[in-house]
Amino acid sequence: MAALLLTGSAGCTSGSGRHHLVITADEKDALADQPVHLLLAGLRQGQEVTVTAEAEDLLGIGWKSTGVYRADRNGTVGLDRDAPISGSYRQADGMGLFWSMLPTNGSVNTVFSPPSPVTAPDFPVRITATADGLAAAEHTVTRRWTVDGVTRTELNLDTDHVRGTLFLPPAGTPAKTPVLLFGGSEGGNSGVDAAALLASHGHPAPSVAYFGLSGLPPTLQNVPVEYAVGAARLLAERTGGAGGIAIEGNSRGSELALLVAAQLPDLVRRVAVFAPSAEINGGLPDGMAWTENGAPVPTGPIALDRIPASILAVAGENDRLWPAPRWARQIGTPTAAAPNRQALLYPGAGHAVAGLPYLAAGSTATPLIGAALELGGDAAANEAAHLDAWPKFLSFLDS
Repeated sequence: MAALLLTGSAGCTSGSGRHHLVITADEKDALADQPVHLLLAGLRQGQEVTVTAEAEDLLGIGWKSTGVYRADRNGTVGLDRDAPISGSYRQADGMGLFWSMLPTNGSVNTVFSPPSPVTAPDFPVRITATADGLAAAEHTVTRRWTVDGVTRTELNLDTDHVRGTLFLPPAGTPAKTPVLLFGGSEGGNSGVDAAALLASHGHPAPSVAYFGLSGLPPTLQNVPVEYAVGAARLLAERTGGAGGIAIEGNSRGSELALLVAAQLPDLVRRVAVFAPSAEINGGLPDGMAWTENGAPVPTGPIALDRIPASILAVAGENDRLWPAPRWARQIGTPTAAAPNRQALLYPGAGHAVAGLPYLAAGSTATPLIGAALELGGDAAANEAAHLDAWPKFLSFLDS
């Protein structure tokens, strides 16, 4: 356990001597999808202590959460063990301060987007504890995107014919299924966080942008499915994935993932879709979203019977953006021709069910392109979904 003693010199004298508030953490720089275990010591029995967590998102906006706790008979508070008396979350949860953060500027955005692994290998979360009569104790938890040895390569239109970022596991890592990631209507290269973590778990993983960046359609209109098919083939070529790849699509990216899987039945062996659609929807702000051979892909049901791949469909029961629960059930229902399908539905969770564990994800989000969206759900329900769905997604890839 790495301990950080209090900063400053103030203390509190009692019959047992001077008290010094101390924060200890078992992991100083864990991967962003792994928990840390925080313990506070040096308090008096029954003394209240206020703990805050603070971080900045990729735009430099501050985020903060707070919990007030009461020390046990030994003068300690264990965040895994003790529920807060008041604060940003309610139940005993060692990572509650991490996923319950909200922006300090009053923004309606409740989905925390930390600095990207493209620009920084990690991001800090500052923990501060204060109690009456004791100097504040501080500790910084470094949340890492990658393990040592993970490499990153930028993909560009000139040489690769796609735009995105490819993360590869450390050299010598046992081969695991390569995973191609498509984000949603936020646009840009939005899947890099998950791609970096997947590489840390042994999966070669490119996050590929399909609109909203230079050289690509500026909006979700007339995106060629052939572009995404090329990204799938490129992944297989770069990683030796001739034995098959997986595709993961979030929200509108689920349509693209399913379309590619239908076109490449011999290459795409697994498809995971989060907050998905079982139908082709229109473009944004209007028109058609996708084209094939230069012709618009008509709106309407996706031909799921053309996809032999194993499918995992994940949705929040309280999705307010579109009927993802119904669509997830359609996509994840096994058939005689495709028995390896399943749907995971999470009560209370919303459209942000696609997020990573321990990152704040509430009921509204502001995409990189467009106005704020009402996602449904709440932070606690979304976090419960993330904690359950992320390891099941990793197991699905390894199955």
